[in-house]
Formats: sequence, C-alpha cells, structure tokens
Amino acid sequence: MWKRVSGMVEIILSETQLARLKAAVAKRSVEHAALEAGDYFAGDEIAPEPVAVTFTCTMEIARQLLAVARASCPDVAVGIRAAIDQQARRR
Repeated sequence: MWKRVSGMVEIILSETQLARLKAAVAKRSVEHAALEAGDYFAGDEIAPEPVAVTFTCTMEIARQLLAVARASCPDVAVGIRAAIDQQARRR
C-alpha cells in the first residue's frame, strides 16, 4: 500500500513483513533506522496487537530497501515497488 507524504515515500507493511525486512538490512544503517521509525497501527478490540506499520523515507532509501527486499523477501518488494512507482508518477 502507498501514499505520498511531502515528497517522501510512505510504505505500509504488515508487522511480519517489517520484521523480515529489518532482519535483512544491516543494523545501524540508515535503512534500519527508517524501519525503526515506523508507526504501528493497532488492531481491533479482539486483537489489539499492531497489525500494520507505516513509515516514510526518501526515494533513495526506498530504492535501497527495494533492492534488499527483492533479494531476501520478494513479497515485501511488491509493496515497496508500488510505493516508489506511485510517488514517481506524482512528480
């Protein structure tokens, strides 16, 4: 899922996708910091645990995350690619 926010790319991932992508990027990297800054969305009353995470990053970081995702978790790459494409179309 995607949405443009002030020239930044907003990416929405499931909590599981985020965990897998975090595991694939280098710790203490700019990319890892962008993932750590995500905002968690709570579920409903039945399942109050976070179910989705949204984070914004520059186009450059989004492309770096896309490269990592393509190599290690292709299903995550689909959402990142869609966010990048949408932001590029809005320029």
